[in-house]
Amino acid sequence: MAGVAIAQGIEDHAKIGITLKWPNDILIDERKVGGILCESFKKSSTETCVVIGFGINVNLSESAFPKELERIATSLQIQSNHPLDRHHLLKSIITTLEQGWEALISQGPQACQLGYSSRCSTLGKQIQVQFPDGSELEGMAQSIGEQGQLQMIPSPSDAKGQSARILDVHAGDIRQIRKSAL
Repeated sequence: MAGVAIAQGIEDHAKIGITLKWPNDILIDERKVGGILCESFKKSSTETCVVIGFGINVNLSESAFPKELERIATSLQIQSNHPLDRHHLLKSIITTLEQGWEALISQGPQACQLGYSSRCSTLGKQIQVQFPDGSELEGMAQSIGEQGQLQMIPSPSDAKGQSARILDVHAGDIRQIRKSAL
């Protein structure tokens, strides 16, 4: 919900197309413009709270990025060719977060799942997942599950003789594998 809402808020204000890389990157033309981190905790036995943190490169010039990030990071100013009003941008994002929350409450996670899937640049790509324990797995990013997990089909070499089955990835770093043309 947070990713979809923040992307929509940026688009509404900056008029720039936004995609999302699973699990938490905000992209413009495959270049990172921001990120999202959500933490949840139990307030009581029946109530869970979620804190949403996000950062967006708003008014950075190209020279603000170190050489190693020039090709993989960007800012809204670079992409729109003019500085943006950060207060109006934040107001737009807060509005879409409130709308997203209301949709989540009234329609359930399926509404968020569809919205996220339609923006997710990871889907349909050959990827490598690095899990928190350091292990890695290659495969095809297939879909987004109801709980926000990335669903992938492992590559035959990683399936260890098993038939292709969908695996749920709940946490990990994703790297797109670009196959070179021969």
